[in-house]
Amino acid sequence: MKKLFGIFCGFLILSLIFLYIIFFSNYVMPWNKDEVIKTTLKWGGLKELPTNSEIITLEKRGSIFTRQFIIEFVSSENEIKNWIKKSKRLKNNQPKSDTNKMIYEIYPGEDDSFGGKVEIKKDTVKINMSWS
Repeated sequence: MKKLFGIFCGFLILSLIFLYIIFFSNYVMPWNKDEVIKTTLKWGGLKELPTNSEIITLEKRGSIFTRQFIIEFVSSENEIKNWIKKSKRLKNNQPKSDTNKMIYEIYPGEDDSFGGKVEIKKDTVKINMSWS
């Protein structure tokens, strides 16, 4: 009986750890990666990422009532300029300059999202979009 109870407790602990990682951690599971990128771009009214881009960071934050996605990628400066021109919410948006980076604010966002901002520093882009 003690062995069965031990197995049950072990299974319960592993299940709770797994649920925490899926629902409450900042880590984006590999099977959610494409959906997180698609949703972030949709909320920001942004074009697909440049084909030669490399994602550095992919993060999620929030709770059951809010959601925030952060994507950071690198690409060539020319590809980033073309991406800005093709992105619905960036092409006519006047960026703010902060030292050597441009900050595009997107409020409100698309699809009833809160919005967010896009920060560009040379060949690095950080997209931060929220929904609540």
